[in-house]
Amino acid sequence: MIRVESEIGKLRRVIVHRPGLEIARITPANKEALLFDDLLWLDRAQDEHDEFVDILRSFDTEVLYFSDLLKTVLAMPEARREVVDAAISPATCGRLVAEQLRVKLYEADASRVFDVLVGGLLERELIQWGIAPVFADLVADRFHYVLRPLPNLLFMRDNSAWINQGLVLSVLAYPARQRESAYMRAIYRHHPLFAEAGYPLWFGLDENDRYPATLEGGDVLVLNKETVMLGLSERTAPAAVENLAERLFAESDVRQAIVVHLHQRRAMMHLDTAFTMVDHDAFNVFPGLLEDVDVHLLRPGREAAIDVVRASSLQAALAEALGHDDLRFIPTGGDAIGRLREQWDDGNNTVAVAPGVVVAYARNQETNRRLREYDIEVLELDASELCRGRGGSRCMTQPLLRDPVG
Repeated sequence: MIRVESEIGKLRRVIVHRPGLEIARITPANKEALLFDDLLWLDRAQDEHDEFVDILRSFDTEVLYFSDLLKTVLAMPEARREVVDAAISPATCGRLVAEQLRVKLYEADASRVFDVLVGGLLERELIQWGIAPVFADLVADRFHYVLRPLPNLLFMRDNSAWINQGLVLSVLAYPARQRESAYMRAIYRHHPLFAEAGYPLWFGLDENDRYPATLEGGDVLVLNKETVMLGLSERTAPAAVENLAERLFAESDVRQAIVVHLHQRRAMMHLDTAFTMVDHDAFNVFPGLLEDVDVHLLRPGREAAIDVVRASSLQAALAEALGHDDLRFIPTGGDAIGRLREQWDDGNNTVAVAPGVVVAYARNQETNRRLREYDIEVLELDASELCRGRGGSRCMTQPLLRDPVG
C-alpha cells in the first residue's frame, strides 16, 4: 500500500539513499556543477546516515534503500535496457562510446552497472569496459567525466513525491540531477513493490511536464488529504505548479493548494528548507517566511480550472485553508545571526516520524530547544558531514506510507 495524506502521520515506509561512491567523487573543482557547497567525508557520512536509519527503524518504519530497488530493476533485462539507454546516450557520451558502453552495461553485473549509473564514469575507466582510450579526451567533460556522478541522490525527497495515493515524478531543474527522475521512473514502473499498485500519476509524464516546467519534491508538502502546500522556488516553476494543481483538483481529493513565492536564493532552494509541519497544528518555520513572501490560495474554479486568491500572509492562508485560528508557528532559534546559521544548517528541515515527533540535526541547538518548548519531541542526529550537503532529515526521505491522522 502507498498513501501519503499528511506530513505528520506515523511514518510506515520510506525510501532513502545511503551515500556512496558518488559522494567521494565531489571535488573542489566540480562541487558547484554538482550543486554542492562543500566536500563530504564519505565514511563519516555513511555512519551518520546509518544512525539516521536506526532512528527511523526505532519507530517501526520500514526503510527501503534506493540502491536495492534499482538493482532489482537492473536484474530485469528489458528494464535494464530502458535505464541504461536513458543514461548512456549520444547526447551524454557521444555516439560511438554510447553504442559500445550500452552493450557492455546490458551484460554486466547489476552492482557494477549501478556504480556507473550513480557513481559516474571517469575517462580513465573506459578502458576497464573494453572501450579504446582514444575516445576519452573526445567525450569527457572538463572534470574528466564521461558520465557525471549523482551525489544529490542522498536527498531522496526531490526526485519524486506522493500526494495521497498518487505519484509526482519530478522534472528536476538542473542537469546535475535529471537522471535521478529516469531512475525513479524505472523503479516505480518495474519494481514488484510498485508495478501492480495501480496508482495515478499526477505529474511527470504529460507532454507539458518538461523543462522549463520544473517541479521538485522539496517544494511539495501534504498538509492533509484536501490541502497541499507548494513552493515557487529556484527549483519549481509556476507552470508546473499550475499543471499539478489542475490535475489534483480534477482527479484527487485535494481541494486547495497554498502557493508560497520564495525568494530565489541558495539558502531557500526549496520550501522545506524554511518550513515543515511538525504536529497537527504546529509548524517549524524560518521567521522571514512569515514576514516577506507572497502567498496565493488556489481552489477548483467554476468557470476556470482554478480560482486564485491572494492571501495577506502565510499565517492567514494556513488558517483559512486548515480552518484553525490557533496554529503554532515555531520560529528558528537564536538571535538574528543564529537564526540565519541554523536555517542554513537545515534547522527548519525536519521530518516527522509521528505527530509531534521529528528528526533534527543536533547542531541546531536553539531551534531544537524551541521545538521542545512547544512540546515537540526532537530526536537528534549528530550529523556534521551530512549537513554539508545542505539538506536535513526531510530532504533525505521519500515517504511512501503514513498512517491517517484525525
